[in-house]
Amino acid sequence: MSAVETLKTAMKTATGNVPLRRRAHFPLALESIALSPTSSVPLYEQICRGVRAAVASGDLVSGAAMPTIVELARALGVARNTVGEAYMRLSAEGYLVSYKRRGTRIAAQAPRMAEPRAHAKPEKAAVEIGYFARKVLDMPVTRGGTCKSLALHSPDPTLFPRLHLSRLVTEELRRPPTEMQLASGGACPRFQSAIAEYLRLAAGIHCEPEQVIAVSTPEAALNLTARVLLDPGHTVLVEDPAKDDVRAIFAASGARIEALPVDARGADPRRSSGPPPRLIWVSPVLNFPLGVQMAEARRHALIEMARAAGAAIFESSCFSELIYSGHRLRALQGYDSDGRVIYHGGFHCTLGPAIRAGYLVVPQGLVEPFNEMRRRLAFAPETYLQSALATFVKENRYALHLKKIRAVYAERLRHMIAACKAHIPGATILEPAGGFHMTLHLEGDVQRVCQIAAQEGLHVQPLSRFYQDHHHASGIVIGFGAMADSAIEPSVARLGAILREHSREKVPA
Repeated sequence: MSAVETLKTAMKTATGNVPLRRRAHFPLALESIALSPTSSVPLYEQICRGVRAAVASGDLVSGAAMPTIVELARALGVARNTVGEAYMRLSAEGYLVSYKRRGTRIAAQAPRMAEPRAHAKPEKAAVEIGYFARKVLDMPVTRGGTCKSLALHSPDPTLFPRLHLSRLVTEELRRPPTEMQLASGGACPRFQSAIAEYLRLAAGIHCEPEQVIAVSTPEAALNLTARVLLDPGHTVLVEDPAKDDVRAIFAASGARIEALPVDARGADPRRSSGPPPRLIWVSPVLNFPLGVQMAEARRHALIEMARAAGAAIFESSCFSELIYSGHRLRALQGYDSDGRVIYHGGFHCTLGPAIRAGYLVVPQGLVEPFNEMRRRLAFAPETYLQSALATFVKENRYALHLKKIRAVYAERLRHMIAACKAHIPGATILEPAGGFHMTLHLEGDVQRVCQIAAQEGLHVQPLSRFYQDHHHASGIVIGFGAMADSAIEPSVARLGAILREHSREKVPA
């Protein structure tokens, strides 16, 4: 007897002389239908009841694929005619729909015999979250990626370079991954080389390709930096005001957050207080939300301050490609002579949040710990996306895209300033040097104004939200990135009307 015949004989013996069959894969709710041959209810009706109950409970949702008659009959141990009769009745009742190519499925408008099971939500979690998580979750964070009127952090999705970038991504996906890509832990040498060359020309940064660490999002960049550099109790000096998620992420590491005040000339190292920092977070190209740039002298003073404290500097430069006025200054990293500056840039402001790719440029002495920590935490974007972006940058497509969107956003900013002057004359407008947000200084209960505006679809934010130090001017922050030019005037007009109505309400009778 051959080896194959011996194996077949063994299989038949093990399964009671019944050849093994591949088990059909279908919803557990169907396989769990309990049938009673001794019941007065026919078997086909018992199957119908099981399907109806599963639809009512939500275990079978609209569009769910049903097994074939043969598969379900085999699983339940009944005749095919029994299952066939059940399917015919369920189809007549509107539960099932048969398609030529997609098979039998739960109908989109399947009747509900009862409400879906309500899963009770305990008032308190069985497992408590940690101290640092509670501390972070108590801090409000402004989310981006929305196209609502006057919302912040929202680039225009219609400006996405679909034609060229989608072609490059498709080409990369068609190529099977190489052994180097599989073993790289998220590193893409083409991406590192393209970014290093681009930054040398665009920002005056001098680095080797291996110093470029690919990260998926700005939050990932902050988290990775915190994991590598910070211990609980370390002091982090953060520009004040700043994006609220910066403080939240550094607080998650157990760091103590101190304010680095910002005025019309950017962050001022002379006004900082508190213990010597371990890390200093700044955005010298463009502060959010004030829209100001850090003066040249203060940049040098900041580096001297970091040197004296033995601190690192995190240079956030997400808006560097969206500067419409002011000076085009060299990145802080270009002034760094002893390896203290960590430079962060990315594509989320210029290509949109759907392109989850950015980069850190770290000092040579930190390359290995940053790379290893990134591998373990899976903070890197997919290598096919990195490779596509590398080609996009090298072919000069990215530079052409930046030229286009700078013109669009600059024009949109001019419309926004004109609309604010016309409809909110009592506000002091801080005209930003770039980005797609703007700050208005005004008096009154801006918190209440923002709440009323949000109810009408205008998602402005109070300026106080972005300050750690509460001694600051009152105001609101508005965005214009995702708004069509034609929508700016009516949106600002309605905001002005809300401000006037609220002012009248405050006046005593």
